[in-house]
Order: sequence, then C-alpha cells, then structure tokens
Amino acid sequence: MTGARAGIALVFPGQGAQARGMGAAAVGAGAGVELLSASRRLGCDLAHLVRDADDPTLRRTENAQPALFYTEWAVAEALVRAGVRPCAVAGHSLGEWVAIAAAGALDPVTALELVIERGRLMAAAATGTMAAVLGAPRAVVEAACARATAAGHVCVVANDNAPGQTVISGTPTGVERTGADLQALGVGRVVALRVSGAFHSPLMATAARAFRERLATVPLQDPQVPVAANATGAGCTTAATLRPALADQLERPVLWVDDVHALAAAGAATFIECGPGATLAGLIRRILPGAVVHRAATPEDARTLVGGW
Repeated sequence: MTGARAGIALVFPGQGAQARGMGAAAVGAGAGVELLSASRRLGCDLAHLVRDADDPTLRRTENAQPALFYTEWAVAEALVRAGVRPCAVAGHSLGEWVAIAAAGALDPVTALELVIERGRLMAAAATGTMAAVLGAPRAVVEAACARATAAGHVCVVANDNAPGQTVISGTPTGVERTGADLQALGVGRVVALRVSGAFHSPLMATAARAFRERLATVPLQDPQVPVAANATGAGCTTAATLRPALADQLERPVLWVDDVHALAAAGAATFIECGPGATLAGLIRRILPGAVVHRAATPEDARTLVGGW
C-alpha cells in the first residue's frame, strides 16, 4: 500500500466542528467540483459556505451539515489519492454520511443530496436543547434521564462520546431537570450546548420519519470496508445492515465509544480525523489510550501527512 500504513481508520466529525473558511483551501485546489455543482442545483451555495460564510451563518444546521460534508470528503479523497486504504471508517452524526461515501456504499453526490435534505429537515424540526455531562458514568446519566422521563419530560442520552463524557438531549425542562438531578447527586458537570434542537432524541421523530422515507428510495451498495454505525455501535459490512442504522440515526444516540472499539476490532491501530477541529482525536485517545491519532484539516494536510510516512 503506497504511502500508507496498515490498520488505518478514517473518522469524520459532526456538527459543531465547523469553522469559518474551513473548505477554502479545498475549493482553491479544485477539490470536489461535482459536489459544488450538485449543491448549486439544490439551492445550496456550498462554495460560499466553506470559504466565506460568517460564524452565525455556518452554525445553522442546514448550512453546517453540507459544508462539513464537502470539507471532510475533500480530505478523505486526498488521502485515498495519496495511497491510504482504510480498514474501516466511522463518522460522528453528520460525519457518518462522509464515512459511508468513503466506504463506497453511496456515491458522494447522492450522499451530499441526502445531507442537504437531512440538514433542512432537522432545522425545520428544531426544538429542545442539549447539554454535555462531564465526569459522570453513562449509566448514572441514563438513570437521571429516566427519572426526568418518568416525571413527564423528554431527556435522553444523545451521545456516548468517551468515558465520563455524554451528551443529553430533550425538552428544555427535561434537560434542566436531568442536569439538576445529577448536580444534586454530586456527579458530573453539566454544560449547556449552543444548538438549535434536541438532536438524537425522540423530538427528531418528524424529521426522522421524512428522512427515512427519502432514504428508502436510495440505492445503497455494500461498503468496501466496515462502517461503524452510530445507532448500533457495530461495524456494518452490508447495505442490509447499514440502511436501518442510517434510518434510525436521527432519533438514536451516537454510540461513539462502541464505534471506536468496533474500528479497533476491524484492525485499526491508527486513526485519521478528516476535517476541521480535533474533537474526535481527543475522544479516541480517551477511549483507546494506545491509539495513534492524526488530524488532517485540508487536502494539503492529508498529502503532507502521508508524505511523512
């Protein structure tokens, strides 16, 4: 395998990782021309979003998701062209759509079309809120969520990101009650997140139903390498297992801890985070302390990384 190492997993961050100008270098290098063209047909000015959009514009769900998809796909494409052949892939929430395209289960243009629709549906369903819980075991957080639910509120674990780091999602009252419960127990620190909705919770049911219907019309291929699915925490190797996992993703928690272990079980010892930020790199180091983790924010970063091996 030219210019690469065995046992590499590519991982792709989700909404929240976006940064102003994050795709400017990729556009300037002529990456993903077909994606830019497809986005214009769908009324999404992707080139503007990844080069010039200000932070408030880029934070909007319907903008952040396609912008991240393009930026991350450009990095993955550069890695593959440089000779990297991953043994498995995974993405966190939105990032899972880049992962399935990188695995060859869906062509990137169709994946982008779905991502644009996904972002619009989630933005239209925006209600509720989310908060990070730091320092509390997942089981303790789940129990607090269950108590809020029993009291007639909505609050669930939305992300199992790393040992001692979960995210809860639900109605403002449900999230507030759960946070207060945890603080009364003296476990964990609760940090409100600046989000526009209660993602990965039952409050996404309307968006999930519409998206599930759209997904049913799309032909998926068996992935060329395992895709660690957010909704199951297991590696998907067939379209038959991947489709329901994708359909459930909007309402189900992101089981990132399980995903990382699934990547390791598929042979990954080196992980490359493709796209802006370093969130996943930090989480992976907490989940697998011995893992080798790299970051590539731009296609040039990808080429430099592989060239140094």
